[in-house]
Amino acid sequence: MPAPDVATLNQVTRPSVTDDGQHAPALRFGDARVMALMAAIAGFCHLIAGFDNRALVQRMRALLDTGYTARQATYDLRRLRRKHVICRIPGSHRYQTTSSGRAVTVLFTKAYGRILGPGLTTLDSRLPDDIAKRSPLAAAWRNLTRELDRFISDGLAPA
Repeated sequence: MPAPDVATLNQVTRPSVTDDGQHAPALRFGDARVMALMAAIAGFCHLIAGFDNRALVQRMRALLDTGYTARQATYDLRRLRRKHVICRIPGSHRYQTTSSGRAVTVLFTKAYGRILGPGLTTLDSRLPDDIAKRSPLAAAWRNLTRELDRFISDGLAPA
């Protein structure tokens, strides 16, 4: 499975219009519901018979702290179809992940779960100093913050 290209990521993460003129809302990277949705869809990739609205509702309720309804699932399924992340299995109310959809969902979930989430935790200013000192990323971030603060205060001080 090749990684998604920039055009595919732009098409998924920004509002767009389908070939038949229908509005396709953005799937914003980092949004809690979208990230849970991507994780749910990635979990359905192995299903030969696909998945349905009910299965999506059950998976999303397990992933989100807030409630998730069949109506929300219907809206999300429409968004995913219009973004070509999933496709409907002909003659049914079941869906399968497309090959590009598989790549997008895996990228979203891995980038968020393995890079962004842990990285932001490391950069948290409330991280105790003894732990931050063991992380080159935390030390570099704190040094950058200190230097930017110094630059701003030196540059804005009256002469």
